[in-house]
Amino acid sequence: MKTAIVTTTINVPVLLKDYINNFKKHGHKDTECIVVGDKKTPLEAKIFCKELSRKTDVPIHFFNVADQAVYLKKYPELEKHLVFNSIQRRNIGILFAYEQGAELIITIDDDNFFASGDFVGQNSIVGTEQKMDFIRSSTGWLNVCGFLKEEKNAPFYHRGFPMGKRWLKEKLSVKKKKGKIVVNAGFWLGDPDIDAVTRLTNPINVLSYKRKENFALGKGTWSPFNSQNTALAREIIPAYFLSPMVGRYDDIWAAYVIKAIADYLGHYISFGNPLVYQDRNPHNYFKDFDKERDGMILSDLFCDWLQKIKMKGKNYGDCYGELIFGLEKFLSQDKKLDEHQKNYISSYLEGMKVWQKTIRRV
Repeated sequence: MKTAIVTTTINVPVLLKDYINNFKKHGHKDTECIVVGDKKTPLEAKIFCKELSRKTDVPIHFFNVADQAVYLKKYPELEKHLVFNSIQRRNIGILFAYEQGAELIITIDDDNFFASGDFVGQNSIVGTEQKMDFIRSSTGWLNVCGFLKEEKNAPFYHRGFPMGKRWLKEKLSVKKKKGKIVVNAGFWLGDPDIDAVTRLTNPINVLSYKRKENFALGKGTWSPFNSQNTALAREIIPAYFLSPMVGRYDDIWAAYVIKAIADYLGHYISFGNPLVYQDRNPHNYFKDFDKERDGMILSDLFCDWLQKIKMKGKNYGDCYGELIFGLEKFLSQDKKLDEHQKNYISSYLEGMKVWQKTIRRV
């Protein structure tokens, strides 16, 4: 299976050494790395990647700002829509991997350090039929972080979990069965992916994953997943866009879009292994909150709209177009949103259209 590991970075990506050593150790020969820089990325990053590629005989495609400008000439809508100094330039790496024929695309952050196991092998469940526990919740929402052991035993939620769906009494049902996995969301040790409010009020430290095996969300049961330590099947990429217009909800709303389509097509999202250790880059949590506030307010409504849209498409690209149309209709009919909120959602829809045009150019 042709595999691409994609990351953005504003650092020298030394973490790639351990990932490359791991997939070489486990015999994953058809695997390469794609690194997307930004204006803050040091010049040494490209030199490091070139030398690491030479030493390991593993292809590493590094895109600095100048390289990106050349590459994006084929995709003018995307070039215009993306902004600099943003993690959403990860779209360039995902697009390049898709264009090069990658069947499995694994996205990592540059502070996600390899922990243990067979990183590529554990993610290779994506795109295949797998037998595992499928979990459904009586509320329609599953707190996947409940399967992580926190050092103070403090409960916490994944970043982007709708505020209106938290702290509800739920009854879980577990069924062992087979299903096609199109996304595998690996968990994080150390500092997990939680919202800024939680970080400001109750810092979390994850010690372990409580389960041995992965699990999947049952149909009709939702949870966000992010774009760090996340494996994506090639077929979902036409519907997977990280919008630079919605702050820290870029990967969260992308996840909800994929979940809506996956439920319709009979596909599934799994969580669990492989694990990474997140030694999180420095953040200003108040600035993070500013980038999360609108998404926190609007995610309940956004997911409600997604769940109401009827689809007829036979693949992710066709269904993506149907979701764009349906979301635009809901937005035009809504009388309760203020102008700022309307513009926020409208900007997201603009990005969805840009991605649709971009994929059609591939």
